[in-house]
Amino acid sequence: MSHICAGIQLDEKSDFPSGTHLLISPKIQQALQLPLRSPITLQLGQKSTTCIIQTFSSTGSLVRIRKDLAEYLHLPDGIQLNMRYDNRLRRIVLGPVLGVLISTLIRTPEGIFGSASSFCKELVQGAKSKGILAYIFTLKDLDNDNQTAKGWRWENNKWVQKTMPYPDTIYNRLASRKDENRSEAQDWISGLKKKGVTFFNEHFLNKWQVHQALSNMKEAALYLPSTQMHKGYATVKEAVDKFPQVYLKPTNGSLGKGIYRITRSGNRFTCQYSTMSGSVRKEFSKLSDLYSSISPKISRIPYLVQQGLKLVRVNGNPLDFRSLVQKDSSGKWAVTSIVGRIGQDQSIVSNLARGGTIMPVAKALIAASPWQGPKPKTKQLKAISTTLAESLESSMQGHFAELGIDLAVDTQGKVWLLEINAKPSKNDDQVLSEQKKTRPSVKKLLEYVLHLHGSGKSSHRGPGGFMQVAARKTSKRRKR
Repeated sequence: MSHICAGIQLDEKSDFPSGTHLLISPKIQQALQLPLRSPITLQLGQKSTTCIIQTFSSTGSLVRIRKDLAEYLHLPDGIQLNMRYDNRLRRIVLGPVLGVLISTLIRTPEGIFGSASSFCKELVQGAKSKGILAYIFTLKDLDNDNQTAKGWRWENNKWVQKTMPYPDTIYNRLASRKDENRSEAQDWISGLKKKGVTFFNEHFLNKWQVHQALSNMKEAALYLPSTQMHKGYATVKEAVDKFPQVYLKPTNGSLGKGIYRITRSGNRFTCQYSTMSGSVRKEFSKLSDLYSSISPKISRIPYLVQQGLKLVRVNGNPLDFRSLVQKDSSGKWAVTSIVGRIGQDQSIVSNLARGGTIMPVAKALIAASPWQGPKPKTKQLKAISTTLAESLESSMQGHFAELGIDLAVDTQGKVWLLEINAKPSKNDDQVLSEQKKTRPSVKKLLEYVLHLHGSGKSSHRGPGGFMQVAARKTSKRRKR
């Protein structure tokens, strides 16, 4: 399917020859081989209509669309969009239209989307230059009857909510499992898929399901700690007898919440866990007493019992590595960024939400100790991250375009998988210095969206691009 990135200009019906709906530059007509003066389908998002096309005198990549047609499609003025033409179906497809699904507005000093405000702004702004119509929305913003959504766009240095075309691609950033598992949300997601809407990062991951899936993949099983489902005291005792340190983790947990670390030293047992106010440490002479103290909490929801690892640390603090792995412009997994994360003093987790800090991987490895084996290289951590992403995709259902993969390294230099997150934080992938340009993760995400719709690297603009073409709009409209 041939395609081109073109500027969109809305004009009055009186500016068009009788019966004509679109006026396109000869350059676009030649690039897409569009038929003139005969019915053709024009589609944006989930809406389509029949139109008649003619050319007009222009040297750029400009499309002039009748306002009445644009209003039906809810097409904004003064933007640029990819145009793809399917000769077999005689259909022009504009876009793609990308909707970023969030749970709700969170008005904080950072913006109306909370800590993700900066990311949302970069994504919507970055989409403009790539010919993607992107906006932020919630489930309550959808109007299924009219096939529209009240989407948030960044315009004139502020967020503005406007009626937008229904998306043909949705990036799921629902913030909680509770929101995602609501019957309303599940019914809506199921309905979208039936309509052919591309929906990626469609669900949170369950730690036990991930472990089971990867255990069956030879390339991934190498990096998995010994893990069992918690089935009572006997499960914990068996693990503590086998390993001097054991972790208890909720299967659906995130941000380090609800994790317990049990350490055996002689006849003493220590239980440690983190809270927002700091780390808590308790000692017991009997494992059964320790278990009794935490049993009410770990018996209410599914928990994993996992082998503790003798990991390298930085100044005594936990160190792990967050790798952001994304699908690229060719649809393949690639590492976009990777950082070392160092936990607070005495913390058992390194999450930024728990006060952790980040640093470049090479610097973190140099600062880490003790080493009793060879240090891994950044290149090795990236290769393992890609392998794990590919293995997960092969062994689990669901469409994912980005994954946050947490790795750790033991004192022998062996790399271990700690967790895979389908909704990676939009803070961890920030560069370590003040950011002035669109972050790489946003660019990679948009490139993948274009790949999904057949408008990848080969998409092109006219000389100077649309930004220059659009600037030449005048009050006097040209008539054919």
